[in-house]
Amino acid sequence: ARVLEAHLKLAVAEGTYKDKEEIKEEAAVVSTFQDYYDQWWPIYVTTVESSTAYKTRGVFKNWLLPTFGNMKLTDITPSQIQKYVLEWSKDTAKAYRDRFIYLNKILTDAVDMALIAKNPCRPVKLPAQQKKGVPVYWDADQIGKFFACIDAVASPEQYTVLLFATYTGMRREELCALRVGDIDLDNNVVSVNHALASGLKGMYEKGTKTGAGTRQVPLMPDLVQQLKKWIHIIGESVGKGYDNRWLFPAPNDWSRHIDINRPNTWFKAIREANDLQPRITLHGLRHSFITNMLRAGNDVSAVQHLAGHASPDMTLRVYSGLNLSDAKMSIEKLQNYMKKA
Repeated sequence: ARVLEAHLKLAVAEGTYKDKEEIKEEAAVVSTFQDYYDQWWPIYVTTVESSTAYKTRGVFKNWLLPTFGNMKLTDITPSQIQKYVLEWSKDTAKAYRDRFIYLNKILTDAVDMALIAKNPCRPVKLPAQQKKGVPVYWDADQIGKFFACIDAVASPEQYTVLLFATYTGMRREELCALRVGDIDLDNNVVSVNHALASGLKGMYEKGTKTGAGTRQVPLMPDLVQQLKKWIHIIGESVGKGYDNRWLFPAPNDWSRHIDINRPNTWFKAIREANDLQPRITLHGLRHSFITNMLRAGNDVSAVQHLAGHASPDMTLRVYSGLNLSDAKMSIEKLQNYMKKA
């Protein structure tokens, strides 16, 4: 109580003390959640990277403003927030947490601005995250069936892009940002040091997802041969010097990079047209690369580096799912071991 008294006396002395009536008066000027957002956003956007601002704007536009926009800041209660969080959690495995995080952020700032006395998010309990299903991947046979469905001559760009994704485990935003100079055919490696991101003004180029994402990945012989063919097709030559042109340019405009969604569109169309199982996504090719590298007996730290993971735990989480054939093989090995005992 004495500490609180000292803080209050200091606030009065510095002229920063506001009683409940003053807080209500200031909150009346910024009456609704939408009003405060309109003041908060221009400041917030200067404090984060464009890709983060793009994501944040989507959360507010699609969820928080439709839900709380017309409500007065002082009328938003913990029980209302709790109700919406529970509703969101029934429809999403993760997104409900992001919505709550941004709601908590803006209301915390409203408290700091003395527009509300307390943050109504504080008492809210977040439901436990739903457990993800067992990750699936393609083994060597399944990958072989996939590429047998692509005509490398008729569709060289599709073939090269998807082969690149499969044989390097690169993220699509890294893959689409590659330039010709990133490929070193003398040493058969690709340098991964930039990526594409969605920003407020559209796609832009930035650094890799994490510091560990900046890396060099060796190229398999099959990929090297296909890259030589592809580079010849686009009329470029690769030497020891740096070439700033896009490795996968946009159709009819080689000054621009390929659309980040095109590899996914190609992959999905081929998978569905040929009923390839199990049903994985384009990102599943990255999981397949990591899983097959570990199944082949490679050291976890080496695979971690090639995948651009910040920690070996992330690499092993991808490997946590086993195909049925892997599980059966493991049981057979245990049975043989027990018989010898």
